[in-house]
Amino acid sequence: MIIIFGISFVLLEIVMAIYIRVAEIRIELPTYTFQNTQNFWFDLDENFGTLHLPNDEYRQKKYCFDVVYKTNSKGLRDAERELNTETKRIVALGDSFTEGIGVNVEDRLTNLLEKDKNTPHLNFGLAGNFGPTQYLMMYKTLAKTYSHEAVLIGILPSNDFIDDDYETALKFGGDRYQPFLKGAYPDYDLVYYTDSISKSKARPRKQNWKSKILKNFTYSYNMYRYVRAVRRVQAIPSEKLLSASKVPSYFNYSEKQFNRMRYALEQIKKLAGDRPVMVYSIPIFKEIKAYREHGKNTLGKRLKEVCDRIDVEYLDLLPLTESLTLEACEAQFLPCDGHWSEKGNVFAKQEIQSYFSYYK
Repeated sequence: MIIIFGISFVLLEIVMAIYIRVAEIRIELPTYTFQNTQNFWFDLDENFGTLHLPNDEYRQKKYCFDVVYKTNSKGLRDAERELNTETKRIVALGDSFTEGIGVNVEDRLTNLLEKDKNTPHLNFGLAGNFGPTQYLMMYKTLAKTYSHEAVLIGILPSNDFIDDDYETALKFGGDRYQPFLKGAYPDYDLVYYTDSISKSKARPRKQNWKSKILKNFTYSYNMYRYVRAVRRVQAIPSEKLLSASKVPSYFNYSEKQFNRMRYALEQIKKLAGDRPVMVYSIPIFKEIKAYREHGKNTLGKRLKEVCDRIDVEYLDLLPLTESLTLEACEAQFLPCDGHWSEKGNVFAKQEIQSYFSYYK
């Protein structure tokens, strides 16, 4: 009986391993190590919420990448940095694209710029529902305390608008500790979803030994968790889901959403003072395809107008993809994840480096 069970389990694992790759299921795969004793993204900071544990390590493995993330003493995926130095440095703000999810640290945008320009780029990017209001709070309460000469900000319209939407958070729920701008431009109050960070669902907690073994050593358990999550979403009444037509993107956002982004950029510039501030916007592959179909891009024009008014340089990466084939554009993104691949980071580095005056 034990032998039959063992053979059946091995066969199931083989089938799951093949199916996940063939069907391109975007889930984490077993690492066959005990590196991951708990999750990597938590709500830890009283000002901006999302952060990693200090001096931590996490291995993320999907069918198209296998990367180990390491954090410094501040809980950021970056080298250890001195608070003050005479060396010219750039602070980089953004979400998971800035943090470099899915690629080794030496292959992400900020490290490529740092190596090529011999200028340290302090990476304050974070994944885990991190939007422009959090960029502002990150800069105001932490990043600004480090000596630096310029600020580089990455905007991701495909989720920055929704990550910053207070009304959506109230309507659809969630129990993360996250700052939002409440009110109408330019009169906002800073409010937090959940009134205490201790109430957040994303607090550190170690897995029990059964979950640890199953998650780190089996395909079946990870697939089971994925199916369970899908069913949970499918069980949500349609009126409580955000319809596809209302999902924000380069081409679909409200005035309230745009004004929140605008306000966050304006406040970062005020805090930066005379330091150059550079903003670039990132299209995902789906938006690149849509842009080729209709050629409309009001967001790029509006962000340019806002940035010009506050003396901030702005680079829109979307129209720059027109010089590439659609296949080359697709290769810029990880098929199992949607973040920039190594090629995507190289593309962004080349365009940023050749456009912003600070790098010339």
